[in-house]
Amino acid sequence: MHMSYFGDSYDIVKLSLMGWLRLFGDWSVHPMLTEVASREEIKAYERFLDAVVISSEVLTTSTNRELYFTCSTRYGNLFLDPDTGLRLRITKGSRAPEYLFANELVQLISSRPQSLTLVFDKSLPRGGERGALDLKLKYLRDHGIHCFAYVSHACFIVGGNEKEIINDAIAHVITESRLPENRFLGATSN
Repeated sequence: MHMSYFGDSYDIVKLSLMGWLRLFGDWSVHPMLTEVASREEIKAYERFLDAVVISSEVLTTSTNRELYFTCSTRYGNLFLDPDTGLRLRITKGSRAPEYLFANELVQLISSRPQSLTLVFDKSLPRGGERGALDLKLKYLRDHGIHCFAYVSHACFIVGGNEKEIINDAIAHVITESRLPENRFLGATSN
């Protein structure tokens, strides 16, 4: 996350989704910072999302990513806010800090039973969002994760270990948001 973009239209969608999912408990945020953020910026982000920021560590190309996410396993519902989004393949180059890798997401979800995980994802081809999200959801399902996605200019994936919780979450978001159901790629059936 770049704090210089804080307050943009993507953040309005983040706030809305987290608000609709608050029925399932409090939320923590791992902003996956890619630049240093001041204490005031972190506090403003917490106030805005009404959630605790659990890390202000900057993610770089030399960061041990496994250790970087260790703090996330101690929390329930978790919002991950990478700069660009979820990537199926691991990247080692200069753009790696912009992404959460799918294997990392599987590990984070698997380590937190009974919890939801929300991931911001704008790493999708314009006009091809549905197809790209379908591939990501298939990967997660193939790894035992129950999930659904919100499809828009600001896409999000919601995952968890418990099928019932995910099905309840998608139903609740659709009801509360009054958004058309075609904006969502459905919960798992397995």
